[in-house]
Amino acid sequence: MARRNRILATVATLGTVLLISGCADRGQYPSLARRPAENAYRVPTGATPAPPVPAVMSDGMAARLEGLRNNAAKAHATFEGARGSATRAVSAARGAAKGSESWSVASVELARLESARAEAGLPLAELDRLETEASNRAVDGSDADLKAVLEARQEVEALVESETRVIDSLLAQLAG
Repeated sequence: MARRNRILATVATLGTVLLISGCADRGQYPSLARRPAENAYRVPTGATPAPPVPAVMSDGMAARLEGLRNNAAKAHATFEGARGSATRAVSAARGAAKGSESWSVASVELARLESARAEAGLPLAELDRLETEASNRAVDGSDADLKAVLEARQEVEALVESETRVIDSLLAQLAG
């Protein structure tokens, strides 16, 4: 009990000291107002930011992107041209044993489709490289190249993804 009273007395004394210290004279503490030296680092409020860099594509970028789109479109046309015969060959090989004549013919036709898809992947690889270069240029300047490359990349990726879905579907049919 004596120990408890001693603890309560200590807490009461500390509380009183803290309350009284809050009433101390404020004149002896420094002001928190801004000092002249701190104004040296301020940005003037009337300063206007630098004008944005105009969005202009690099020389020849539009022609490069158009060429890559055309290459992907040609590869896709080759794919579509081979698609019909591959679909017929896979349909004919349905249920056939691996290594049979019809299964082999279907496998060769699927290989032609995969080759055409690989041709569409070449422009995609070049677009990856251009995207890296354009993103580096966009850090310090215009992002017009990056936007154009990303748009072209989406178009080519859509072609390649549709071709992949067709091939995967035919492979699943051939597998049984």
